[in-house]
Amino acid sequence: MKSKLIAVLTIAATLYSCDDETVGIGQFIADNELIPSKAITYSVETKSILLDSVFSRSSTAYLGKFTDKEYGTFSSDFLVQINCPEDFELPDNIESITKAQLGLYYTNYFGDSLATLHLQVDTLARAIKDDGINKHLYYSNLDPEKEGFYNSSVPPIAIKDYSAYDKTVSDSLHNTEDYYPRIFIDLGDDFCNYFLKKYNYTEQQNGKTIHPYFNDAETFINNVLKGFYLHTTNGEGSILYISDIYLHLTIAYHSKTEAGKDTIVNTVVPMAATKEVFMSTRFKNSGLENLVEDNSYTYLKTPAGLCTEVTLPIEEMYKRHRTESKDSLNAISVSFTKVRDTENSKYKMGTPSTLLMVRKDKMQDFFENSQINDDKTSFIATYNSGTKQYTFSQLNRLVNHIFNEIEPEIEKGETEWEKWKNDKKNENWNKVLLIPVVTTTDNEGNIIKIENDLNVNSAILQRGDTETDNNINMEVIYTQLNLR
Repeated sequence: MKSKLIAVLTIAATLYSCDDETVGIGQFIADNELIPSKAITYSVETKSILLDSVFSRSSTAYLGKFTDKEYGTFSSDFLVQINCPEDFELPDNIESITKAQLGLYYTNYFGDSLATLHLQVDTLARAIKDDGINKHLYYSNLDPEKEGFYNSSVPPIAIKDYSAYDKTVSDSLHNTEDYYPRIFIDLGDDFCNYFLKKYNYTEQQNGKTIHPYFNDAETFINNVLKGFYLHTTNGEGSILYISDIYLHLTIAYHSKTEAGKDTIVNTVVPMAATKEVFMSTRFKNSGLENLVEDNSYTYLKTPAGLCTEVTLPIEEMYKRHRTESKDSLNAISVSFTKVRDTENSKYKMGTPSTLLMVRKDKMQDFFENSQINDDKTSFIATYNSGTKQYTFSQLNRLVNHIFNEIEPEIEKGETEWEKWKNDKKNENWNKVLLIPVVTTTDNEGNIIKIENDLNVNSAILQRGDTETDNNINMEVIYTQLNLR
């Protein structure tokens, strides 16, 4: 009988595609017959959560202001430093720096391409030390003035009116294949003279004349240019997605012609904002509070706006599948349905393409530590435009993980279990968040990076409420052992 049992168990293993982290003890037989899988559904509860900030470390900067009839007003501005490569040098025999321009390059934007906004550029009041320890520097609610990086009483270094579609550039140039939309901001003569004065300061080192303030990024930032704060002060209608930022210096220097005559030559030297130096975007939303209170739907709004909280029926499932019987949870999945688009907006927001499901108390660590989904406490789902759903599968791993976490508390008895649940530090034990993200993959399609979605996107989802008919069903496939 024992050998027959083992043989049938082997056959059963080939018939079921069991997860390697199912709850319980796997697939079984009774009276020499395979026990069929059973299916059951549980309802999950959802609600909208207002995110006052998100971890916004990104290679893209966002700038502008936009008002939507449904989602309210959204604005973005950013802090950025300019990198100085090691042993940076300008041309010899400099006559002057005739022009300094900050160039903002972008390929995408949201909103009205012709809307005019008023941009202000300020130099930072103090250097930002980005040592990787101070994580709050990368949160989108960073207050530059409160942190001492920006002094509003000091006149700005530059101001400029701009629109996403540069009307000063001909349509024929806009339509060329290699045209890169940009905004050039003139930083003025005072900045040019200051920069040259800093560069002209020299020291002798090992018999060589050096420019000590330009040895590397750190000395440059601390002694020459702490960075810029760019923000819109008037107008609205668009958000720029800025992918490259350069400080362009036009240098006039003495040279010789081929005939040996003295001449002045002009050249442009670019200095870039790169990943080696600090950049962080600040986001501000207003008018989302009413959507949080909406009991008809839940909402997703990026960046730094709204996400959806899901309360899983863990206690009900534990009672049925662990207390009353020893089941093996083979597969668990749940889908969240997009019900409609924003109806009243002239400029339609995009739909978040990817959602991260992560335990609520783990969200901060997930983004700050650059984690990827482990399919145990964090999961990824992509939007299916055909079904209009985000579907998460393999959630039996998550349920198993939580079962193991709460089992010692449940075994202490009902009184202790209730006490544990009501302890504020455990209030999120059965909650996960649905957060719009963007992912980066390697050549084989494996996810290697996950970041908060910082583009202007939104989705309205079916709401799950166990007290009404608004059900979101979690599908559970399980098997039971009944040996006699």
